[in-house]
Amino acid sequence: MHNASLLLPTAAPAPAWDELTEREGQTLSLIASGLSNKQIARELGISDGTVKIYVRNLLRKFRLSSRLELATRIHRSGSSWRMSEEPRLPSEGAGGVSSALIPTALGLLDELPGLIYRGDNDRTWYMEYVSAGCLRLTGYPAEYLTSSPEHSFGSLILDEYADYIWYCVQCALLKREPYQLSYRIRCADGRIKDVWETGVGIYSATGEVLGVEGAIFERRL
Repeated sequence: MHNASLLLPTAAPAPAWDELTEREGQTLSLIASGLSNKQIARELGISDGTVKIYVRNLLRKFRLSSRLELATRIHRSGSSWRMSEEPRLPSEGAGGVSSALIPTALGLLDELPGLIYRGDNDRTWYMEYVSAGCLRLTGYPAEYLTSSPEHSFGSLILDEYADYIWYCVQCALLKREPYQLSYRIRCADGRIKDVWETGVGIYSATGEVLGVEGAIFERRL
């Protein structure tokens, strides 16, 4: 799991909220709440294509490269955008927002017993970036899993799950769909832990898979 710089601090300052349009602010709030493009389109009464335009504009303004980075930036900064009672614009078709939607999990990300990652799409699952939750989940600090391919996250996965994970992720990437996985890892202290993972592919403009990004959490049985 590798490539680019998911969630890494950027030297460029984030735009002020008043620099965002009404729709961009609403879209950002819904992204931070975990909604997909289709769900955002339904909430705002606009097309999927229009949502994609807003997402591209937000990535450009925040100088980020993924939706996950946008959501994390908002959670970490504690910012929110209060959606107006009547956010529908005449040029964007019928429909509207069913209710005001404000992120409620602000500042929660670093407290979760899991990690956010971005990395290579290969069987070692080497990660270029992992969040601080890595230590709580695996017993290894983030630096350990990002220092060398020999210390990749894939080395923590029990052997019997390796083929299953590879096959499921590749099938999802081929269809350009999110993937969800349940498997077991061996932590730094030798304990076996059940985990749940959800992720998406990172694609070039021509559709080439550049890497993957997502989140991994402990699965309570």
